[in-house]
Amino acid sequence: MQNITGYGWRYWSASRESEQLALQELLDNDALLTAISALIHGLQRERGISTLWLCSSTDLLPPHLATRQLEVDNALNAMLAQLPPPETRAAASRFYGRMALALQALDGLAALRQQVQHRQLPHIEAMQQFSELIRHLLHLIFEAADNASHSISRTLLALFSFMQGKELAGQERATGAAGFAAGKFSSQDRQQLVTLLEAQERCFRTFCEFADEQSLQAWRAIAEAGQETEKLRRIACSGMSARAADALRWFQLLSERLDGMKQIEERLRRRVMQVCREGIVQLDVSRAAPPCASGQAPLAYSLYVANTPWLEEGGTLDASGIAPQLGRSLLALIENQAQRLQAQSEELAAMHATLAERKQIDRAKALLMQHHQYDEQQAWHTLRKMAMDQNKRVAEIAGAMVEVAAAFSLPQNR
Repeated sequence: MQNITGYGWRYWSASRESEQLALQELLDNDALLTAISALIHGLQRERGISTLWLCSSTDLLPPHLATRQLEVDNALNAMLAQLPPPETRAAASRFYGRMALALQALDGLAALRQQVQHRQLPHIEAMQQFSELIRHLLHLIFEAADNASHSISRTLLALFSFMQGKELAGQERATGAAGFAAGKFSSQDRQQLVTLLEAQERCFRTFCEFADEQSLQAWRAIAEAGQETEKLRRIACSGMSARAADALRWFQLLSERLDGMKQIEERLRRRVMQVCREGIVQLDVSRAAPPCASGQAPLAYSLYVANTPWLEEGGTLDASGIAPQLGRSLLALIENQAQRLQAQSEELAAMHATLAERKQIDRAKALLMQHHQYDEQQAWHTLRKMAMDQNKRVAEIAGAMVEVAAAFSLPQNR
């Protein structure tokens, strides 16, 4: 009979090597992810000031707009400088596809700016176009880290949730600035603000479940909006009379909060890379140490084996009862590996489920926008109403809609 234990050792070693490669790949992408994050933040700032310009009554182009555009241009050049050369690799297929979509969308930024400068489109449409650019870049970050090792799934989910919440906060800033600049909030504006606040709460609640303690402390310092911000929110959401003079103050308050969020986002990104480095070191140590070389006593543990009446201790097999060819060290390693994977598999499942639901909702919104000429906000409200009418979650409705579209071969915007 062949040496089965030898095969087991090789697969255990290959498992560790594969995990280490995944961690190293994400670590190597740190500069690219940093550049994409900076570009997203720059676009969020340009979207806000562009909204103010489109809703303002002055004919003077604000100098801050040119400043924000220059920041975005510099961030875009920095991202392009970090792009890896495209290589034919199966694992990179989805990332390359996302990158192609993001670059294609960014190619239209110059035309969008021209329309903004000459006020050739309404502020709502400008907001949607900027938000679409940001959405592509967020998906690019999610895709770049989606195949990372499960050992950092908790840290990644905290980062993803926080970045999504920050983008929703940016949309809130732009929507509120437009309403105050116009001197009134329509019922659609008020509903959109309520929706954005609810969505932010969900994102930040998920972030709080998975973030490290230092990041949580930094978030608690800015999580609660100040009294002045809350007062302006009540005016915007309740239909009270709005003053155009409050537009700049609203924009300033929300901008300060978003800049604070950016610092937390950077902390979370550094945390991801720190966990990567720690994981690589741990894997190096575990692979470098021969199983029997340490001379240390094995960990105290036992394995439960069901339906084994021939065992004297009620189905429990401890390390001393294992056949000599396995040895204590192998059993200890396998047991430790199993416990680690069991603890992390739930976090990995939660992260993938969250990302999968977001993708399904995006696809369902794209279907509604394509076939009913809805904008993104109308598509989202339609999904929410369908979910409420059927007493189901929005993700369930979105999944069913995507399945129906696939069954009838309806085209989808991926």
